[in-house]
Amino acid sequence: MARSDRKSSETGKKTGGSRADARRSHSIRFADSEWKLIEKAAARQGIPAGEFARSGALAAAENRIAQAPATVLTPGHLALIESTWRMAYVLATLNREQLLDADRKDDLDELVTEAREVMQETMTEGPA
Repeated sequence: MARSDRKSSETGKKTGGSRADARRSHSIRFADSEWKLIEKAAARQGIPAGEFARSGALAAAENRIAQAPATVLTPGHLALIESTWRMAYVLATLNREQLLDADRKDDLDELVTEAREVMQETMTEGPA
């Protein structure tokens, strides 16, 4: 059996395989701030920064990274959402005053508790 046809006992892969698939050194440039981000992320994963960058690049090339959402809110949509929330706040403030004037503090407390629970659930939900 030729040396290149032998399998390594540790990996089960052929040793001395095809030279076309051999890993070769290639250079890529990063700003110092970019490389520091990569190093921190790699450290969290417990792998070298170069391996982290290589894995990420291969995952992107093989479409294994989740794609960004197709729809993005425009600045106009964001402004509309913000103005809607501002109006909801004004209405809630007016209703609060009316409830307090009508001696319905318990109803107000219940509404506030429910709103806080919904907000907490919404803020802790992960991406869909």
